[in-house]
Amino acid sequence: MFIVLEGLDGCGKTSQAKDIRQWLIQKGYDVHLTGEPSNNKIGLFLRELLTGVREVQPPTLALLFTADRYWHLDEEIKPALDEGKIVLMERYVNSTIAYQAAQGVEAEWIRELNKNILKPDLTLFLDIKPEKAVKRADSGEIFENREFQDKVYEQYMKLDDMLRIDANKTQMDVLYAIKNAIGDRLQR
Repeated sequence: MFIVLEGLDGCGKTSQAKDIRQWLIQKGYDVHLTGEPSNNKIGLFLRELLTGVREVQPPTLALLFTADRYWHLDEEIKPALDEGKIVLMERYVNSTIAYQAAQGVEAEWIRELNKNILKPDLTLFLDIKPEKAVKRADSGEIFENREFQDKVYEQYMKLDDMLRIDANKTQMDVLYAIKNAIGDRLQR
């Protein structure tokens, strides 16, 4: 099973991913936790760009994220799935669409770049108000400001291939909702 957590910076993806991983392990599943950008060379370069060390045009960023994704799939995600592991991932295609479309890149072009990408079995959107997310975001990345996060949120709202989880609630309530969503899929 391939599960993706999506959402604004500061929505709680990392905390929830760690808790969900532990929960799945306790249930007897082998879980591979990963995220985008990856830890390969392209992903590490992207992490550097996200700190603002160097500026690139939004279409270039979309291309780099897509290249990182294809490499990540071939080198890490597909092998883990082939081994029977559950892959739990922070961010995927929808992040690229939302973040780069918020910068003015055409969403349809990004979809076209990613049309052959492996589709997740379940994508969960941790839906939190941008003003709350920005207060919690602390990585220092270039996109962690209210004005931009409002634009990103608008782009996420245009996507319909995700199950929305109300992330304005307590961490435990959010975890419970995620467990229910994943548990339903595991029982199928």
